Amino acid sequence: MKKLLYVLPMAALLTIASCSQGSKDKSESKEPESASSIPAASVEESSKEQEPSSSVEESSKEQESSSADGDRYLIKEPTTIELVSNSSYTDDLDSFIASFKKIEPNVTVINTKESTSYDGLKDKIVDGLAANNYADLAVLYPDAIGTLMDYGVVRQLDPYMTNETYGWSDDDLDDIIPAYLQEGVKYTLPGTYSLPFSKSTEAMFYNKCILGLDLSKIDSSINGGNPISEEYINNLTWDELFDHLAPALVSYNNTLDDERKILRDNATYTKAVFGYDSDDNLFITLAEQYGYGYTEVDPVTGEGKLLFNNDGMKGLMKKFKAAYDNGYFFTKGSSKDGKYTNFSFTASSALFTVGSTGGLKYQVAANLDTGVARIPQAPAGAGHKNSLISQGPSICLLDHKDDNRALAAWLFYKHMTNEMNSLKWALDTGYSPIRYSNMETNDYLDVASEEGKELYSLDMVKARVFQYVADEKVASSLYTSPVFKGSDVARTACGSLVTTLLMKDKGTLTDEIVNTEFDKAENTIKTKM
Repeated sequence: MKKLLYVLPMAALLTIASCSQGSKDKSESKEPESASSIPAASVEESSKEQEPSSSVEESSKEQESSSADGDRYLIKEPTTIELVSNSSYTDDLDSFIASFKKIEPNVTVINTKESTSYDGLKDKIVDGLAANNYADLAVLYPDAIGTLMDYGVVRQLDPYMTNETYGWSDDDLDDIIPAYLQEGVKYTLPGTYSLPFSKSTEAMFYNKCILGLDLSKIDSSINGGNPISEEYINNLTWDELFDHLAPALVSYNNTLDDERKILRDNATYTKAVFGYDSDDNLFITLAEQYGYGYTEVDPVTGEGKLLFNNDGMKGLMKKFKAAYDNGYFFTKGSSKDGKYTNFSFTASSALFTVGSTGGLKYQVAANLDTGVARIPQAPAGAGHKNSLISQGPSICLLDHKDDNRALAAWLFYKHMTNEMNSLKWALDTGYSPIRYSNMETNDYLDVASEEGKELYSLDMVKARVFQYVADEKVASSLYTSPVFKGSDVARTACGSLVTTLLMKDKGTLTDEIVNTEFDKAENTIKTKM
């Protein structure tokens, strides 16, 4: 595994020099031959030029040169493939198509944007299977890809990744974040069935007005009696948050007059110290951090197994319910009208919110100095480990029983995710780079530098997010959950479980109710497995 050489001290990020970025352009692509029919030497063949002695010789040379050019292309005949996504970054995709056309001129790539959810995108593909009316490359979440695998329409990618002629080099494989590659093998069939594209993780966005606060008169244990620091915030545990920091912040806020309050009442949005945008991510991440178990795939049968219905997870839900009742914590599911918690955060009705790094633009507001830190972790203990969810859509290659077409699709994916294009995608979209080398470039470090950025601007928040995702503690903590029949239902049911328990009337959450709701979630999932 490549070492994380891209991580620089924060001071270095603040002074890094800027570097100009490449320009965009536009393009298309077409149909290939069987992978087995392409000689390994064809990519490197070249023709020698000789001094023409006559017009006949000149004509002959032009024909030879044209033939030699054709030998360079892996796709020999006109081939059309389609990329389908719901991405709004169509200009970037079109620029990748244009530059790919120069490499494989026989390939025409159609860029199709569907205005629907990822599940809606998956459903459109399923609807088109009978008529062979579906794309060659689809940008989807793993659960959706797992559903398509049930129809036998997803190609295994290992033969393309490891091919000596057109596969990834050892340097390529060493360059891609391991957790992103591991996600592609967490299906019920052996092998790789998806590869990374628009990846992200969760971050804790916080109001930096709390930095420097001395809460020692309220709770002398907070940060060892010292004022709140970035290091303290970046190393919070759930116990520290709920047992010390949140109560102290509420007490401190109560001493301030209305104009100076750091946590404000709002008629529209929920008021609490800490918000978490995704109820299901919260449950799954807690199961991973504390080692209590969520789901797994039986290595023999390939079937999913449910692990979450245990005393450890039940105890955590009771702890989070108590925090909710005290005004320390809430989620999207338990907020007013089910609003994302970033609305409370940007309205100063919450001091912290956990959301996707890919959605950093939603954490910006006038006069809000948004900090970015790691989400709270389980306290040190047996079976506990630092964990951050790896999320964001990947790409799968859909099978049309046409090896030439499949090869063209692989080559285009490989082109979109080479060092230059994967960097461009990250810089333009805000998604996490999928390669270590992306984060070592001057372009990336320039965006990640706070120098010259306006304090409350989107550029400043983006700089801080780019610093965050380039932190070794983040990349080394990423995890993914296995995909199996019913795994999408498991995610939804566990998210609903969190919402249901948090919203029970205060003081009514008995062990009997907790057991009943856990059993109900488990039974719901089992009917779909």
